[in-house]
Amino acid sequence: MESTTGIQNLLSAVQTALGEEGTPALEGLLHELRPQQVLEVWYELETDEEREQVLAALDPDDAAELLSKLSLKEQPELLEALPPPQVTRVLEELHPDDLADTLQAMEEWDPDRAEEVRALLDPEILAVAESLSEYDEEEAGGIMTPDFVSVRATMTARQVLAFLREAAPDAETIYYLYVVDALDRLKGVLSLRELIVAPPDRRVSEMMDTHIIHVTTDTDQEEVAQIMADHDFAVLPVVDPEGHLVGIVTVDDVLDVVTDEATEDIHRMGAAPIDIDYVRASAWLLFRKRVSWLVLLVVSMTLTFNVIHHYEEVLAEIVILAAFIPLLIGTGGNVGAQVATLVVRALATRELELRDYLRVFRKEFATGILLGVAFGVFMTFYVLIFRAEPRIAVALGITMVLISITANLVGASMPFIFRRFGIDPALTSSPGITTVMDVVGLLIYFRVVLWVLGPLLTGAEGGV
Repeated sequence: MESTTGIQNLLSAVQTALGEEGTPALEGLLHELRPQQVLEVWYELETDEEREQVLAALDPDDAAELLSKLSLKEQPELLEALPPPQVTRVLEELHPDDLADTLQAMEEWDPDRAEEVRALLDPEILAVAESLSEYDEEEAGGIMTPDFVSVRATMTARQVLAFLREAAPDAETIYYLYVVDALDRLKGVLSLRELIVAPPDRRVSEMMDTHIIHVTTDTDQEEVAQIMADHDFAVLPVVDPEGHLVGIVTVDDVLDVVTDEATEDIHRMGAAPIDIDYVRASAWLLFRKRVSWLVLLVVSMTLTFNVIHHYEEVLAEIVILAAFIPLLIGTGGNVGAQVATLVVRALATRELELRDYLRVFRKEFATGILLGVAFGVFMTFYVLIFRAEPRIAVALGITMVLISITANLVGASMPFIFRRFGIDPALTSSPGITTVMDVVGLLIYFRVVLWVLGPLLTGAEGGV
């Protein structure tokens, strides 16, 4: 990555070239830059018009590389500014999986424009891209590319190397070669390293590894990412239900998946919308996307008012009890959100499965006791020092122990419950856990107060 000073220098040079008559100066400058430098300057440009000029000045190959690095929400709007023939030249340089995604984004943005561009695309390239569009975008078929190299088991090392010289330019990667039979069924895998050091007359059948880890076209993308992470794979073969090799998933595709899934989980755990481009979103759009969940939380939080209202006679007799409510329910929310975050992450990375619930329950019960005792002792001494009221100190100490245990168990259990019913555990968001613990914490607090301070209360009713 360029330094800040380096980026600013490049930006200044590009903006100077943009201000000159014609495009030769801009084209020459962009040709000198590496793809990453172009991308960094791209995001520093101030207007869409400048970005459109840069995209138009790039040669088709460089423009395709830049386009593939942009979000699918950005692509159609920028391509709208270019004439269809130029758009076609750029799109034909994309890898088939990227082309399929871009065409789909254009279809959603402007169907007529997308149809015009499709008509100009090479029929063979279009056919491959459309075949990929048939797969679910969140499954292996939707993120794979058909640009792979396959060979036969009967070929020799010399023949394979000669074949690679012709096939390599069109392949996504040649570090691993896949061995298929006459029906294109996957039979083995051969590394480029093994091929290079092998004697020229050695056959592929003698070198290939028949213990192949692969996925099917309907394998969820998160599982694909996990398999590649577990085995440190740079590429993973994809087969159809009949075992035919139809594509490969490369590490760059998986990085996109991991980024998207992590972003989605973070948004969900913060009760934030997941389907917007924040930078381009208007205040009205942000309001519409966020208000429904926030209203639900506000309505849910009225339960805390109902609990406090029910026990207002207790608070009226011992007013100081009200001062501790924010501290107690805040602690419960923090404890619950913390453990929920840990469990959600462990479930997402498959470190935990549903069968591990009892083990997690026991562990968090013990952790909750330890946390509760630590917090309870602190609260007891705090009240004794500053209020010198032993009964209130004991009530608050016991409450803190019970709230900590309960919050730990609620935070640990909710993600498992959501997963059990097929709901994304990330939806057990911090605001959700906090709302639950506000109500539960208040109920615990007032029940303990009635039990410990009962003799001091003359007009309070017991029970809920």
